[in-house]
Amino acid sequence: MTVEEFNTEGVLIIANSTKCKEYYSQNDFNYDYPEGLAALLKQGIIHIITAEELLDLIEFVFDQDEIDLEAWEYVDTYNYLNVAEGDEIHLISHATFTQMCSNHNGDLDAQIESSLRIRNIFNRENPIRKETLLEEEFPLLDLSSGQWKVNVYKGKHEYAYSFSRVLFFLEKMKTVDPDKITLEPFEIYG
Repeated sequence: MTVEEFNTEGVLIIANSTKCKEYYSQNDFNYDYPEGLAALLKQGIIHIITAEELLDLIEFVFDQDEIDLEAWEYVDTYNYLNVAEGDEIHLISHATFTQMCSNHNGDLDAQIESSLRIRNIFNRENPIRKETLLEEEFPLLDLSSGQWKVNVYKGKHEYAYSFSRVLFFLEKMKTVDPDKITLEPFEIYG
């Protein structure tokens, strides 16, 4: 899967929106970044990267042989996504994630409905549909159930097109070592 020109608002979040809703129905949102997200990282609910406002290219691969190591540099982190049957995994910008978790108890659908109401007040001539918003601003990552290690690669700078690129190699894991989980987000800037 390839996503082009994704607005991160400074933080790219890969979120299990199903588990966010479960978590924030019982917990208050902690605004401290990144410390306030530590519980979510430890449970495999999210993965975060501090990034440019706009990432030009985000790629997801499931076969390590697809990675051109002359164009990509591995970043040594240890994080995972915990996915159950029926869970939805979305790319979400930092501001939207904060609003979703703080104002709507982690409910992405409620956040989108709220956003659509406001956007369509100002855009009556050409209203935005929910499906369009989901596709353009909250790309869905299709993962089967299991625990997925998130291997991060950044674009090497000697390539002219590498200024704001990140690649994720997702691989199934049998077990997760909670002591190895990276709580400080990797930073990627062009």
